[in-house]
Amino acid sequence: IHCGKRECGSGSEKSVWIMKNIVRQVFLLFEDISWNCSCRYNFMLYGPYGLSGVIERMPAYFIIKYLRKYGATIGKGCLIEKGLNLHRPGEEKPFQNLVVGANVYIGHKTKIDLSRKVIIHDHVIIGSQCMLWTHASDYVSENSIHIYKEYYGEIEIFEYSLIFSGVIISYGVTVGSNIKIGAGSMVNRSLENKGFYGGVPVRLIDKTA
Repeated sequence: IHCGKRECGSGSEKSVWIMKNIVRQVFLLFEDISWNCSCRYNFMLYGPYGLSGVIERMPAYFIIKYLRKYGATIGKGCLIEKGLNLHRPGEEKPFQNLVVGANVYIGHKTKIDLSRKVIIHDHVIIGSQCMLWTHASDYVSENSIHIYKEYYGEIEIFEYSLIFSGVIISYGVTVGSNIKIGAGSMVNRSLENKGFYGGVPVRLIDKTA
């Protein structure tokens, strides 16, 4: 009798688990439809920045799907947390300048400027609230006239690099493989050699790290 109760209990628990999973999938389906409609509506009404605003509000569960749908290239095994802010998305394929390899992590509230390509290779970790800028602005004085100018450059981050929270990476910067960058650093030059870097502006702290 005891064994029969155990089998009955086990079957009941399994049924409950199956029902919970079905309900979860149904809710996810409806939420997916809702985000799809929101993306289409905001893209149509407000353009690329309207779409970018939807991505910023979107839960992590859906982000990669909709980045791919609107032009981004993203490999398998990636996780992009909520709050991703995509600056200067393109007109037709808003996120086509974002290229992400496999097994990449991008933390909460990261800002990525898509004025030029941002290429993130496999197994890179980017902490929360980092900023990747592919353009910079300045006023240049010519014959006593101030002229607004912009400067551009792609950003590329190679395999197994670890970028801690709050790091700012400037336009035209390449971060080599197996490089660690300390929290709150400002990277205004390319880093090619393995090591731990930090500071404003960034400098080599430990080449053995």
